[in-house]
Amino acid sequence: MRLIRCFALTLLLVLGITPSLQADDIEIVWGVNNGPPFHIADGYFANQGVCDVMVEAFRRALPTTEQSISRYPQSRIAALIRQGEDLCFPCMIRRERDTDVVYYSNTVFSYPAHGIITRPELAKSFIEKFGNPVDFVELLKTGNYRFGQPLGRRYGTLQPYIERFLHNTSRFSEISGTDANANMLAMVNAKRLDFVIDYPMVMNYHSEILPIKLAFLPIKQNHSDNVEGAVGCPATPWGKKAIEHINTAIPAVIKDPALRAAKDRWLMPQNP
Repeated sequence: MRLIRCFALTLLLVLGITPSLQADDIEIVWGVNNGPPFHIADGYFANQGVCDVMVEAFRRALPTTEQSISRYPQSRIAALIRQGEDLCFPCMIRRERDTDVVYYSNTVFSYPAHGIITRPELAKSFIEKFGNPVDFVELLKTGNYRFGQPLGRRYGTLQPYIERFLHNTSRFSEISGTDANANMLAMVNAKRLDFVIDYPMVMNYHSEILPIKLAFLPIKQNHSDNVEGAVGCPATPWGKKAIEHINTAIPAVIKDPALRAAKDRWLMPQNP
């Protein structure tokens, strides 16, 4: 049988016919949620999120691999991966080690850690009083500034400081709803809050769609901890094979011009 296949391939080449690329024996299913500016489902910037562009870069880098997109809420994607479904999340924060639930790809991109988002005039005042990067603990110890946080949101190494100095005070507000990020930033702009904590790309995106002018400031306690973005797949034999396949394409994906443009557009601080 192998001789027959080799003869057929030789005959095609002699006749000047290029055989079609053989499909890989794995299909990658991308689990995508609406989470601007990683994934943008609708509006003027639909499908222009950094992870929307990244998925397309993987399609170009793996032309013989069947790939499809399934759209779910983020909580549903996390549940499916925990259940071992054949589904990969294209924009996951990469941890140092795989877990019992998730296998991580190599790093695809990185971006700055959480920082302070505030009005430009307050940003200047914060720098004068608390340095640049801002000493977050010294800022909180003053007790002078109103802070907003989406319901259920946590901020890693910064969370204990928020709980110690802001929880159960009149300066702390929790914002609920699917538009919590947009509402918080609008409240900062309208002087109903003084600052929030988030990634710079969140400010970049909402500055594009809302009539607001805000500034991003790095924080002394975490500014050196860049966040690494990677693909996450379930910790199953299928997930292991998918990650190995994805890793082979990452060098080409990193160099993809469209992805580079999306990263420049959304991921880095763009202060006025």
